[in-house]
Amino acid sequence: MGLLSLLFGGCSKQPAPPASKFQAGQVWVFTPPTNQPNARLTVLRVESGGKLGTIVHIAISGVSYGDGQTRIQHLPFAEAAVERSVTTLERESGPVPDFADGYRQWRQAFDAGKGGIFSITVAEAFDAVTGIVRDHK
Repeated sequence: MGLLSLLFGGCSKQPAPPASKFQAGQVWVFTPPTNQPNARLTVLRVESGGKLGTIVHIAISGVSYGDGQTRIQHLPFAEAAVERSVTTLERESGPVPDFADGYRQWRQAFDAGKGGIFSITVAEAFDAVTGIVRDHK
């Protein structure tokens, strides 16, 4: 091991992502929400959630809800919930959509003990989130 590795090897700002079949940039087909046959999820980030286990952050595209919205930019899930939802890996890697604002808001709430993760399926979470949007028109 070189001197630089010894000096700087442990200086990474972010811990390595946990071992997971889900990787940032993947696009998955999943059991779709009602009337959303073109729905896809993109893995945005995979990280350790401590006692909650592995957290898989996703975006949903190919949907239609509210006043013409076609995507949800950020939703945090328990890895097992995403595992129960996905059916086919459509793309192994690719660009990750910008989700910094949504992630930052979630992270602040999560670190303060006021935010969590979904443990229901992606379709159930989509229905819940879009139901809130519909009810607040």
